[in-house]
Amino acid sequence: MLNDEAISEFLKSFFEKKNSWEKLRAEARTQAITWRWATESMSFEMPFARELYGGSNPRWIADDRANPKSHVRHGLDAQDRIVIECGPGIQETVWLYEVGRRTGVQWYVHNDDVRIGSVTQYCYQDGRLAANHLHMGYRGSDTRMEYEDGRLLRSFSRHWQEEDEPWYSQYVFSYNAQDQLERIVLQYTDVQGQPTGQERLTYLRLPKGESLATVEARVKSLLLQAIETALVNIPQDEKLYCLLLCYTHEDLGAAWPPFLVWGRESYQQSVVERDEDVPYYLWAPDEIRDVQGEDHEYWFDDQELREACLLHIQLMDMKQSNTSAMRVLKQLAPEVLRMAKKAGLPMTDDFVVTFVDNTGEVDPLKAMKSSLAAEQWALLKQRGYV
Repeated sequence: MLNDEAISEFLKSFFEKKNSWEKLRAEARTQAITWRWATESMSFEMPFARELYGGSNPRWIADDRANPKSHVRHGLDAQDRIVIECGPGIQETVWLYEVGRRTGVQWYVHNDDVRIGSVTQYCYQDGRLAANHLHMGYRGSDTRMEYEDGRLLRSFSRHWQEEDEPWYSQYVFSYNAQDQLERIVLQYTDVQGQPTGQERLTYLRLPKGESLATVEARVKSLLLQAIETALVNIPQDEKLYCLLLCYTHEDLGAAWPPFLVWGRESYQQSVVERDEDVPYYLWAPDEIRDVQGEDHEYWFDDQELREACLLHIQLMDMKQSNTSAMRVLKQLAPEVLRMAKKAGLPMTDDFVVTFVDNTGEVDPLKAMKSSLAAEQWALLKQRGYV
């Protein structure tokens, strides 16, 4: 098998040979003798992809059920190999086959404008995936699989970017007595693959009898317990105008369990005095954190809670919906308000507990209005806070 540097140079050559792009695309269409639609790419290959990345498994669908805006059309050759994929949108990928490896060249095609996006190569040994290489022009990765007794033990990756030092990571796969995948741990490593100490559990096998409903209920219960403990640690040297349950809409797993940010009255007053985008700055966690610092936020690290939240994320990923998490947050807000009052936190007369997207992509005011009493919303609006 070629070394990573040699493969990287080979993949890079596709970016430089623009005059060959049209020929590759035309040849692929000539080779395709049948066309089929699928929900997603049927060429992407990674052991335990669903466990690692979530979502549902791709599947073939009938032509009359295909949606060109979201589905992928596949051209297959006489050997029933996928030689070209079109979509979704303006994406197009051509697959080239050689002994022991296949290479995919992806373009973005809009009318006469053709831009290369990435080149991927899968390498095989003893009938199974041995390596995966990705080149995106200025950055990429090289991943190698390690098996034992037919089971994948780890996938070790080198991540590189032009003008930066490469960094390394690995997924470690563990199995139960029945040879079923039990958990996946992401570890950051040195160049030799030795863990540096930073690691994160990324997958847990769903215990027998569990469902989205049971896991959701457990997450809510554990969060209430954890928040009750956290409230004791909030400084009481100044009144608070808000307690925010912060999540990340685009990548829910990055902040689930949600973390807490509390807004101090002095920050509220400074925003009002500045009189610039007041409704934004009052309820934007990143803006509050930037001014107040990390002493006024709280991240949960309880193992039982984090593992329950991981199962919750996995189940939501399978449904491709975060409705369950939003339901938990909506139910938490009024209960946390009662807990905050019981804990004796010093509060302004317009104190609010609500949930907000930490990235700012989702307007927090809609959720706030639906959860607050009409009188409190009117007060906030009168003061120009919403």
